[in-house]
Formats: sequence, structure tokens, C-alpha cells
Amino acid sequence: MSQVQLGPLGIWVGAAATFVIALVTVFVALGWFERFRAARFTITFEHRQPWCRPASPGSAELLWVRIGVENRGRQTARGCVGRLIAVTTEGAPRQDIDPVQLRWAGVPRSRAFDPLDLRRDQREFLNVLVLAKDSRWRIVTFDAPDFDPGFTTELTAGQEHVLEVAIYCDNTDTDTVACRLSIDAAGHPHEPRLTFTASPS
Repeated sequence: MSQVQLGPLGIWVGAAATFVIALVTVFVALGWFERFRAARFTITFEHRQPWCRPASPGSAELLWVRIGVENRGRQTARGCVGRLIAVTTEGAPRQDIDPVQLRWAGVPRSRAFDPLDLRRDQREFLNVLVLAKDSRWRIVTFDAPDFDPGFTTELTAGQEHVLEVAIYCDNTDTDTVACRLSIDAAGHPHEPRLTFTASPS
């Protein structure tokens, strides 16, 4: 049986195979393939339920305002935490309000501040604001006596407030969203809307 002599073609095929193997090795080392499988957040808000949730009858609260956080990536988003990182009122940054952690909805209050794992296509809601029966809006964070912030957690009616919320995770990039909320003099929301400043995922 005669043998096929590839000659220069064999050299080129071998070189191409070596190059492809080296390229794949580099991609793996840099984590490029993991980026295609990484967790990826979609943050949503609409001026209706379940984003704006009326409180239960007899409760001291009237309305909860939340953002939806959904993992649209292929991997589980591990250790997700939501924090309010900045507040602006009438265009002026609020120096009198520190960053605070926000509370997850849909879990017992004892675990509402614990880091949360979001599996593929899983959506959870993060409480941002609550309207009390006394028509006062407040940021949904730790309650007294566990928390003594030394600054106000209430927002004044009759003004426009922009709340910047960040979603942190152990295995993907941080996403941020700006929640613009206008509150009329009676303390009710007026056309709340979201603008997105999501970091690359």
C-alpha cells in the first residue's frame, strides 16, 4: 500500500493545530469562555404590581416599592446583595445619607439581609422604599434597635429623589440602577421610573 506524502500541507496542518490549541489555552487562562456562561443581571421596574406592592390590611405600611433582579446568565449568581449607594434630591447629592444595605423580599425578615443565590432565570425582588400610613417614605434597611444610622432614612414629599442601587455578587460584575422617584405633597408616588447604568457583564 502506497503512503500519502502530505509534504508542506502536513506542516501547515500541524502548525494550524498547534496554533488553535495555544489559542484555546489562552482563552481558558483568561476566563473568556467563563464570560459566556457567567451570571448576568437584568434589573426591572414598572409602576404596577409586583414592583409596587400594596401592604397587607392592618399593616403600618401602605405601599412597598421594589426592583426586580433576575439572573439571565448561565451560571448561578452567588452571594447577591443589594445596597443603596447614593441619593440625590432635587439634583443635589445627599451628603447626609450613607450607603445602606437593602432588604430582599420573599424571604423571612430574619434572612432578608443575607446574601442570596439567584439561579438561571430566577427573579427576586429587592425592597427599596416603603410608604407608611403617616405618608412618610423611608428607605427599606435595618430597623431600630438593631440599626442606629445617625442619619435620616426618610425622603421628603414634594421633591424628586434619585436613588442609586447596586447589586453585588461573588461571581459576576456589579450592576447599578438609578431609581428616579417623584413624590407629591400628599406623599404618593408620581410617575416613578428607572434609568439604567448597568456595568458590563
